[in-house]
Amino acid sequence: MHARRISQFGRSPSRRFRLPLLAGGIAMWATLTIPSSALAQERTTRENLNAWATVIGDVQFTKRWFADYDVGLRTSGPFEEKMQFLPRLSVRYQPRPALRFNVGYNFVETWPYGKLPNAFRAPEHRMWEQVQLSQSVGRVNLTHRYRLEQRWNGRVALEDGEPQVQNWVRTNRFRYRLQGIVPLRGATLDDDEFYLHASAELFLNWGANVQYNIFDQHRLLLLLGRRFSKHLRAEVGYMEQLIEKSNGRFLERNHTLVFNLYPSVSLVR
Repeated sequence: MHARRISQFGRSPSRRFRLPLLAGGIAMWATLTIPSSALAQERTTRENLNAWATVIGDVQFTKRWFADYDVGLRTSGPFEEKMQFLPRLSVRYQPRPALRFNVGYNFVETWPYGKLPNAFRAPEHRMWEQVQLSQSVGRVNLTHRYRLEQRWNGRVALEDGEPQVQNWVRTNRFRYRLQGIVPLRGATLDDDEFYLHASAELFLNWGANVQYNIFDQHRLLLLLGRRFSKHLRAEVGYMEQLIEKSNGRFLERNHTLVFNLYPSVSLVR
């Protein structure tokens, strides 16, 4: 019974992985919590109030193979104007409960929003590869997520009076996320119980088309969640997102209301 409850978020890897994972996570957390004034020196910052609603699900086909998906609708104001629509799909291979490999694709449509709006909508196609490792430290379940993204951003301009994609600009991005889940009652997370979800994520750009914003953004997030069953969880909370624009001169600080729903389906008997 205990093993089943832990598997909701993954079990600990072998002991030889514990210290490197934890040390790397602490170092990255320290990087992410550098005072924002240091990041924003001699730059202009604008603040927005946004809202993100996301369904994050998976379908298990065999013991080790899954399809992961999420669909996000993001608004600004916090609900007054469209911000982003983001569907994402991937295939996951999970040789052990604490080790996951994903390969996926997603499309992003970004509309002009907030106090630093783009001139036109911004479509994007994205391929990505991901490794996720899990470990337990006392009651806390930690996950370390490493993701590489290959991005094709559509540059839009007016053509015959209508906004059209003129060309696609290729860039690359690396993401690291440290996430912690803490049950609020007892040592394990059971059905109809609440938990805290905290995470920090760093985004770095590189490639020939990246000139001024090697640092892309970071996110700090704190949510209250509830597990209704092993097939359904829900979360609500707050995220602070700091984005550096591609010109390197403007920073966007987004105060974001977050709503997440996690359905899970298993076809394995």
